[in-house]
Amino acid sequence: MAFTTNTSSAATGVAAARQADQVAFLHRVPFALDAYELGFLPGFREDCGYQQVQFKHLDLPAGMLDNDFRNPDLDRYISRFFEYEPQVGVIGDAYEPDDVDEYVAAAREIQASYPDAELVIVPKCREVFEMIPDDIVLGYSRGYADRLAHQFTEPTDWRGRRVHILGGSPPKQLDVIQQLTRPTLTNEPPADIVGVDWNGLHRGAQFGEFWTAAGWDDSGRDADHVTVRKTVRHSLGRLREFWQGHGVWPDSTPQDAGLDAEYEGPSPSELDGASCTGCGANVWRTPRGPFVAEYDTGEICGYCSYDCYFSHRQRNNLEEIAGEQSVYFPPA
Repeated sequence: MAFTTNTSSAATGVAAARQADQVAFLHRVPFALDAYELGFLPGFREDCGYQQVQFKHLDLPAGMLDNDFRNPDLDRYISRFFEYEPQVGVIGDAYEPDDVDEYVAAAREIQASYPDAELVIVPKCREVFEMIPDDIVLGYSRGYADRLAHQFTEPTDWRGRRVHILGGSPPKQLDVIQQLTRPTLTNEPPADIVGVDWNGLHRGAQFGEFWTAAGWDDSGRDADHVTVRKTVRHSLGRLREFWQGHGVWPDSTPQDAGLDAEYEGPSPSELDGASCTGCGANVWRTPRGPFVAEYDTGEICGYCSYDCYFSHRQRNNLEEIAGEQSVYFPPA
């Protein structure tokens, strides 16, 4: 009977450790707005914002602020944090022990004004683990990054710490969660999974595919009424069901915290100012909605159609960021 009690207690502890405080979705509007309405924590990278130039009446809270990992600038990030006041902030990637003191000092500066903010430092080498204070969340790199967490650490390194999983598809993230929280013979404490985020849904939607736990589904690709936005929203719903089914979805969502968002859509004058990068046509007047691509230069381009997107990328030899790797089509 004692064994049963201990087993039950351990299972309860694992379940609590696996349940996140937030599941974030970092993207531009209107996709970030849809994610917010479904219970995700919305946010963006410091150099992007919600890109709501056409949406002057949008008031969407910045739930999570990521750093520009390709062009890091700590002073700029701190300034952006104080400007947007997010709940979660990914301060930066610590590649060397010398980086840690600077990032911790930045965290303390932010905490002095925002004591409830969840601040994340991403270790990029094993040596920095013990140097990051326990009250600061560790960022576990699993998605698009030059150095992924599992390449230089063991699951035991993360146990007993608060962890946010950065990127990677949901099955990959779930595998990490299970590795860091499952019971061990030596009774090591589980990692406390405080958050996860993944932004790969839009990539599949551009090709008419929505995400499911069984993989990408293209059954709606040829439906005229299915827009990129509707496809992303459907994927978000499937993603929420996935995390709910595995006990990761949080008990409360941003709406429960009293955060409100209002959106009235673009005005006629705003519609006139959104030109396709490829041909100059108005991207808001296309049947399937804007087609957006982000390139390794940091540039984000909007197109009125897939044909314009593809020809512009080919013509300019652009390398596009897609999920965990870049996709490059060489010129003919």
